[in-house]
Amino acid sequence: MTATGTGDGLAESRNMPARCGNGRTTRRWLGFRVGALLLGCLPLLMTELFCRIAGWGEVDFSVDPFVGFASLQPLFQRSADDLAYQTSQTRLGFFRSDSFAAQKPAGEFRIFVFGGSTVQGNPFSIETSFPEFLRLTLQSMDPTRRWEVVNCGGVSYATYRLLPVMEECLQYQPDLFIFCEGQNEFLEDVTYSDSRRLSPIVVPIVSAASHLQCVRAIVNACVASPESGVFVKDRPTLSTEVRTLLDQSGGLEHFQRDDDHASEVVRHFQYNLERMVGLCRREEVPLLVIQPPVNLRDCPPFKSAFASDTPMDVHQRTLQSLQQAARLSATQAQEALTMLQQVVSDEPRFAMGWYELGQLQLTLGEHEAAHQSFQRAMDEDICPLRMTTPLRHAMQNVVSRLNVPFLNAHDLLAQRCVGGIVGEQVLVDHVHPSFRGHEDIAVAIAAWMSREGFVHSKTADWQDPARRICRDAVQSLDDSYFLRGRRALRALQQWAAGRALEPDLAEP
Repeated sequence: MTATGTGDGLAESRNMPARCGNGRTTRRWLGFRVGALLLGCLPLLMTELFCRIAGWGEVDFSVDPFVGFASLQPLFQRSADDLAYQTSQTRLGFFRSDSFAAQKPAGEFRIFVFGGSTVQGNPFSIETSFPEFLRLTLQSMDPTRRWEVVNCGGVSYATYRLLPVMEECLQYQPDLFIFCEGQNEFLEDVTYSDSRRLSPIVVPIVSAASHLQCVRAIVNACVASPESGVFVKDRPTLSTEVRTLLDQSGGLEHFQRDDDHASEVVRHFQYNLERMVGLCRREEVPLLVIQPPVNLRDCPPFKSAFASDTPMDVHQRTLQSLQQAARLSATQAQEALTMLQQVVSDEPRFAMGWYELGQLQLTLGEHEAAHQSFQRAMDEDICPLRMTTPLRHAMQNVVSRLNVPFLNAHDLLAQRCVGGIVGEQVLVDHVHPSFRGHEDIAVAIAAWMSREGFVHSKTADWQDPARRICRDAVQSLDDSYFLRGRRALRALQQWAAGRALEPDLAEP
């Protein structure tokens, strides 16, 4: 036993130099290749360093390579007495009237809130919107200061239309910008140039390269050169004001499935979020980004469609299965569940199948599965009037990567809903919060401002008094305010259903 062990040890000692030599050879081989790689990258590194020193390739926040506008009109104009800025008369078709002092008073904290109809407070108005509730909350927290919260919510305004408004408001001495949008990105007919449609394989490479200033220097040169036409020449020119697809005759018929276009919308949205962050940092204006809430539970898809390659027999079988499952759901829930699961397996692009599955899962107490089904139903909706998952991920990617303050209003309101699934408990329709929903968002913003040192409350228990003030403000409004809101809600529901041009047959 001893002799055998000694022999094995001698054999190992004889092989050790060979193994050591092989290790040194491997390290030398790797060293040569790493060195060759670094040497090959040296020109790129030197060029990038030179561009950073020279200031070339910095992001041009004034240029949107995706779209242009026929003209841009300012949102605010001087009042007749020249003492204030007020919403321009030409913009009141999409914005509500608001105003602020032309000369900022000493000690005033001035906030501008940008977004769509959610920011505006639809289907009611700015008196019951979260920007107004924020003003009331801040005033109750610290009455020694003047708190000005300006509502820049434009009905049907997408991010690319809000960015020029934000640029304008930089001249009005802001102390804080708040952005809350993501619902309106698909509303207009924007035909993106084919030159910007990249293969999914190429997108990560282009995204990584876009962070190099030497690459951006080349892009900026292309944008600035009308002769090249690489970006600017082919971009669509949009009308001065919004004209959505639902505002046109035919309504929902204008919405068709186009996955390539949807990807471009997401890229454009992310690009403009990055521009907003860059503008605010350049001007040293704090920015809070808010993810808006969407109704998952109580909002069926606005338009469902089969995939283009789905056989006709699957069309018929799917529709028959949906009808049969609806009949069975009350008495034979498990059989109906199996049937609906087969429906979404056979035709996963048909949005209504996912919605009906989610409703049954919710009835059976399967909340997590129901949430996923409702989310898929929204994402497969051919008429995306709610913030889709790719848009949500794009927003979260920007705020995470660029370290931007962020408030998830959807998750905030989900805390008040059964199973954590946002529905009519907190929203009055597909996207617009109830009065309580607006109140919750305002209090959450004020809490963030308190943590960041923007406001200092005199007491620790400021939330309950602030909520009472917001509710007293709602109670102080006259009956005509709520009547107009209910009428607006009916009109909004018609519009979302593609019937915007139909006469309103409701009694006055």
